[in-house]
Amino acid sequence: MKIQLSLQLKFAFMFFIVMVASAAISILGLLFVFKPLLIENNQTKITSVVGSMKQLELTTEFDISTIISIIAGENAEVTTLTNTDAEYYRVKIDAAEQNCYIDVDDSLMPDVIGYTMIRGQYVKIYPNWKDSVYTVTILVVILTMIVCIALGSLLTVFVSNRIVKPIKELNFATNLVARGNFKVRVPQSKDKEYQQLINNFNRMAEELAGIETLRGDFISNVSHEFKTPLASIQGFAKLLQDDDISTEERREYTQIIIGETSRLSKLTSDILRLSKLENQNTISNKKRFSIDEQIRKILLVLEPEWTKKNIDLDISLDTVYYFGNEELMAQIWQNIINNAIKFTPENGHIGVKLFSNEKNINVMITDDGPTIPPEVAAKIFDKFYQGDNSRKTEGNGLGLALVKRIVDLCDGKLGVSNLKEGGVCFTVELPYVIGDMM
Repeated sequence: MKIQLSLQLKFAFMFFIVMVASAAISILGLLFVFKPLLIENNQTKITSVVGSMKQLELTTEFDISTIISIIAGENAEVTTLTNTDAEYYRVKIDAAEQNCYIDVDDSLMPDVIGYTMIRGQYVKIYPNWKDSVYTVTILVVILTMIVCIALGSLLTVFVSNRIVKPIKELNFATNLVARGNFKVRVPQSKDKEYQQLINNFNRMAEELAGIETLRGDFISNVSHEFKTPLASIQGFAKLLQDDDISTEERREYTQIIIGETSRLSKLTSDILRLSKLENQNTISNKKRFSIDEQIRKILLVLEPEWTKKNIDLDISLDTVYYFGNEELMAQIWQNIINNAIKFTPENGHIGVKLFSNEKNINVMITDDGPTIPPEVAAKIFDKFYQGDNSRKTEGNGLGLALVKRIVDLCDGKLGVSNLKEGGVCFTVELPYVIGDMM
């Protein structure tokens, strides 16, 4: 069974491992530093004990047992050697200075043992380690480190709560977002690392809330846009079943039904076209064509509309070639100019200007319609958004959304602004390519 540790316990465990490793390295360092001191200290003890035993041997008649009982104590343990050990160390003792041979091993905690001969017997001197400054120091250090590691690990559990608190809040907020609550926000943190993460999360939640609102609006608007013409078609179809209506009324009702079906057909086509554009990242079927000629053709197609309102056109079109999808580009000019005609009052003016520079191709389309409030301008390119009543007319609110998506696919920029003298200006900026002008 796999054990899942909380982040706090992981911090504490990590601290514990780091401290244990640090302690081990520190103790090894102390062992290497104090090892010569320990050897020297024990050698001094052995030399002192041997000297005292030699002194008693020369100045008293005490036997070996009495001398050992007098000398042995807290500083060293003194014992006689067996015959086998005595035979092994005899040569070394005889060759050593003052008949005192000291044996030192090469371990981290070295054993220092002395050998000598008293009253004709070979003895072994083993210094006590309990009173060794070296040993006491090591024990104190080890004990201190154990206490520090234990207390540090415990404190890490509590202190790390402040570190993981923003993560816990972010995790809680994420669960709420997963359940559909996009209004949740994570409190700001003083830590710079968490601050950026929290800001990104709050921005994501805000964007998701906006997407959810748009989704709801999309469903509501689509339902409304379909419901209205369908209700009209259904109503006038029932009227056509009446045998008493006149030929003129029948023709009028039939014309209304045809108009409403055309409206439904256009709505369906726009939804499908926009859905297709939103699911693609590149534009295909590109070719070189003249933008100024394309705009002129669209103006001619829309001539009945602007002639009916007696609109004066101010056209200034430079010769500009562009490499792109001609059909999609036509959608841009047709939708913007068609909107300009709708919102321009009778006897008004519409301006269409096309020019290029070293970096961009620019198209500016102005009209005499009502200005757009800033809060409306921020949403005017959203699906089904038709602005306030001053700029609301027949349509389905998809035209500018289509324009926006096409411009984005072209890596261009689309903007709208109010004119000082009144009216609105739509600006389309497309990236300039030298080959497009050739």
